[in-house]
Amino acid sequence: MIWLVILSMLVIAAYTAAVCVKQGGVPASISATFYKLEHKHWFMVTTWFTAGLLMPAILEVSKSDTEFLAFLSCIGMLMVGAAPNFKDEFEGKVHTAGAILCIAGSQLWVACNCPWCLTVWLAYIIYTLAMMPRHVSDSIITDFLRTKPMFWIEIAALSATYASILVAGL
Repeated sequence: MIWLVILSMLVIAAYTAAVCVKQGGVPASISATFYKLEHKHWFMVTTWFTAGLLMPAILEVSKSDTEFLAFLSCIGMLMVGAAPNFKDEFEGKVHTAGAILCIAGSQLWVACNCPWCLTVWLAYIIYTLAMMPRHVSDSIITDFLRTKPMFWIEIAALSATYASILVAGL
């Protein structure tokens, strides 16, 4: 099943890299790339393939009684893909609920299955602390938002999850 994990990683990594290159930088979030796409269906295809390829592998390596967290996180990503237009009132609620399920579920799963993989979050914290002083403004919130926190939170969550699956699968 390791090949499913690798394919899942390649799908989300290729999509994210492509949109970052096309945009000329890091977007506010991976979800925000939906609005920049000429062919909007690519966002749904990416999220569904990423979660769909990941689900059998993550369920297989899950410790007993943590499978539901893996399932919730994959369902969350499917919801994000099904409701990509988060600026729409209804889709925004589905998208937000899916994003919360995906990130919270995946990181709780990591905590239960391979807690040391949560150290990936240190890279996010260090990056944020290093980048905030570079944008000195009148507002610490503005400086924080300029670091594109949601994008890096998504990258940290994906990284911790994939690392955990690969470690658990070895």
